Order: sequence, then C-alpha cells, then structure tokens
Amino acid sequence: LVWRIAIPSMLAQFVSVLYSIVDRIYIGNIPKVGDIALAGVGVCGPVVTLVGSVAFLVGIGGSPLMSISMGEKNMRYAERILANCFLMLCVLSAVLVAVIFPLRGQMLMMFGASQTTYPYAIAYFTTYLLGTTFALLSTGMNQFIICQGFAKIGMISVMLGAVLNIALDPLFIFGLNMGVQGGALATVLSQLGSCIFVLAFLFSKRVPVRIRFGGYRFSIMRQVLKVGF
Repeated sequence: LVWRIAIPSMLAQFVSVLYSIVDRIYIGNIPKVGDIALAGVGVCGPVVTLVGSVAFLVGIGGSPLMSISMGEKNMRYAERILANCFLMLCVLSAVLVAVIFPLRGQMLMMFGASQTTYPYAIAYFTTYLLGTTFALLSTGMNQFIICQGFAKIGMISVMLGAVLNIALDPLFIFGLNMGVQGGALATVLSQLGSCIFVLAFLFSKRVPVRIRFGGYRFSIMRQVLKVGF
C-alpha cells in the first residue's frame, strides 16, 4: 500500500520540478534578453513558493483528518472536512491576491530584483498572480484525491499541467512574442487545466468522499490549520 501510494506521488513531484526547469530553459533562450529575463523570473521564486505554501497548509492539514474519519467509517464528517477545505482554499486564494497584488513590487525588490531585472519580474509575477486560485485548488485539493487511495489520478493531474505548460511555453514566449509574460500565462493555463481535472474528479461519483456544499464549521477549519501549520 505504501509503495502504491508513494511511487505516483514521488513521480508527480519529479515531473513538477522538471517542468519548472523546462519553463526556465525556454525563458533563458529568449533572444537578446534571455539571461536578464531568467534572472527576473528567478526573483519571483520565493514569492511563488510563499503563495504555494498555502495550498499545503490546507491540503496537508485536511487530508490526514479526512483519512482518519474515513478509517472510522464516519463518511459524513469526512465530507464536512472536504467541504471546509475547499471553501478555505477559495477564500485564502482571494485574500492572497488582494493582499499581495498591491505589494508585489515591494516584495520583488525585497527578494532581490534590481532596476534591470524588475520589469521582467513584475511582468511574470503579475500574470502568475491571476492564476493563484487555480494553483492553490489544483495543488491543495489533489491531496484529497491521494488520501482516498487514488495516487495515480493525483499523478496524472500534475502530469497534465506539466504537458500543457511545456506545450504552451514556446507558443506564447516565441510564437506570440510575449516573452516572460507568455511563460507566466502558459503556467496559469496549465494550472487551470490541472484544477479542472482535480475538481471534476472530486465532484464525480468515482470517489467515496465528494465535494459537497454546506456543513461549514470554524472548529473544523481551526483543526485543519493547526495540523497544516
């Protein structure tokens, strides 16, 4: 059971890192400004990681609790946990964008952007922020697919995003001459693809515990945050 769940999860992490590298290879090969553009995108790394950590706060905080409830045959409470986590990710993604968007310039400068790299960093990060909801939902809700025993489906959702990103990068960066902004747009669309796949699966009848609406409790949210933090 450990191997059956661990290997697809490990491969998903590997693919995730791989397409991040491929993304930067494309950006680094933009004619004339590739090296500066790559440096600008690199500055966004810590901020992107900071945003992404919220997905793990909820996903890794809620999925073990849901697994425990399923093990206790308390499917009703497991559904409540999933419903609360879905709501939390939606709300937190909106809050993140609202807080970070006006401060994005200062944050990038704080993380090392210079006058030369700043235009590329701000172009990439501004576009990337538009896909925050997709990124958090695809990553965070994917944990609830894996914890129900569908590790291969979880891996497929990550690979779907990777394939889309690798295919769309050259189209937007070089084909449409959008530069770093095209790279960010390709990432956003790939996250959207993964998000649709994950949510479609969790709303379907293929899983024992599906996303439902209602049953929201502050006590459940507090417990999720306590574990996730």
